[in-house]
Amino acid sequence: MLLRLLELLALRRRRRGSSGIWTGVAFAAFLVRWYQRRAERDTISLCEELQPGESLVISHTTSPRG
Repeated sequence: MLLRLLELLALRRRRRGSSGIWTGVAFAAFLVRWYQRRAERDTISLCEELQPGESLVISHTTSPRG
């Protein structure tokens, strides 16, 4: 939410002929928010209760996406 407010403030402050700092701030805030949304989508969570004597093996392999 804070990034969204910063992006809106920067978009209001940038004006034609002024320095590009506010444009850069707005663009950076947009990129950070975009990255956060993408990272949330790529998160995988699994919850499973183990019975006594069972074990859990976690492996991470990369596979090419088609």
